[in-house]
Amino acid sequence: MMDKETIRQIKSDFFALRNGVIADKLRSAGCPYKIIFGLTVPQIESVAAKHEPSAGLAETLWANDSTRESRLMATMVFPVSEFPVDKAKKWIADADTVELVDMLCFRLVRNVEGAEQLAFSLVGEEPTRYAGLRLLMNLLVVRKLADVEKAKGVASQWAEGGDAVARVARQIKEEIEWCF
Repeated sequence: MMDKETIRQIKSDFFALRNGVIADKLRSAGCPYKIIFGLTVPQIESVAAKHEPSAGLAETLWANDSTRESRLMATMVFPVSEFPVDKAKKWIADADTVELVDMLCFRLVRNVEGAEQLAFSLVGEEPTRYAGLRLLMNLLVVRKLADVEKAKGVASQWAEGGDAVARVARQIKEEIEWCF
């Protein structure tokens, strides 16, 4: 657990940057958090930049699951080299918004050993399908995806419809068709 003064300072920084208009829009769109300060990702990054990467700080922020900005900042302060695949699975299962899954995959999960295998396994389960596809997209964009044909096949299975899963599946297909 991090010292309380560090957490107080982070919360104070969030409060100083709060944006009621954005917070209200997120709430009306169904954002599930009890506390939403309405910060943008660059604003959260600026708060995170004041702190050394720390697994302890990240764990404390992640545990604050009632606050949107705390969970997003957790993905920014966890040292990438210390983020293991078992933690990736746990955090993905615990992620409660598409925004948080996107940040997890972009900042941390795409860098874990076995990320591609993890992505394909996540796609197989309905609750984590979006995370698996988002991770495949991240790996594809940074050219860390070895089995592009398998990714295309998986994306083709889920590309119909208008939900977040279908949208990211179509993005994968388009990226593969454009670049490979």
